[in-house]
Amino acid sequence: MAPVRILPAADGTAALDACVAVVDAGGIVALPTRRWYMLCADSTDEAACRGIFVGKGRPAAKPLALVMPSNAAVAKRFVLSPDAGRLAERLWPGDLALLLPWRSAKDADQHPWLGTGTAMVTRDPWLLGDLAARTRNPPATAVVSRSDGQTPTKREPALSPAAVAAFAEAHDASVDLLIDGGLCPLSIGLTVVDCSAQPIVVRAGAVHPRAVETALREP
Repeated sequence: MAPVRILPAADGTAALDACVAVVDAGGIVALPTRRWYMLCADSTDEAACRGIFVGKGRPAAKPLALVMPSNAAVAKRFVLSPDAGRLAERLWPGDLALLLPWRSAKDADQHPWLGTGTAMVTRDPWLLGDLAARTRNPPATAVVSRSDGQTPTKREPALSPAAVAAFAEAHDASVDLLIDGGLCPLSIGLTVVDCSAQPIVVRAGAVHPRAVETALREP
């Protein structure tokens, strides 16, 4: 397997341009976030999304997350209840993901790697958000780590470029481009709120559940 191509995040627009080119061409990039490094691919490209599953050893029943460029773009593809809309308005972009029902059953069927009943949707204020605003289709993402349940010493999310490179080499994972953003400081996941009915925090993370409750209840 060829060494992972690496570009520094400090290259700014040049690094982002390279990411867009790779994703639009059906490749996989690894990007830093505040939390940890993420694998990203075109959400409409079955082969690229499958590559993320294979590299992570990820169960098929565990969908990828979708990063959208704007709240308006989310509303076009997903059902936003009044509560979901309030969370989106007050806490996006940020470290929050919403489980949202698809508007179109056909759209859901064409994206099984994102979830057919609901999809995990987020907006990121950093490089990942910039990528979503530039790519031809919204990127599907997953953390750089194993998720096969069999490698407990290897599944810690990658917090550094070296950890991403080691992950790719150890698991023969397809990573066409790595953006070196240094060390990711937060090392905690997205807070996930199921908005398919009454909002429920199904995974606590970087956004405190009290912040979710405040966004829903305070005027």
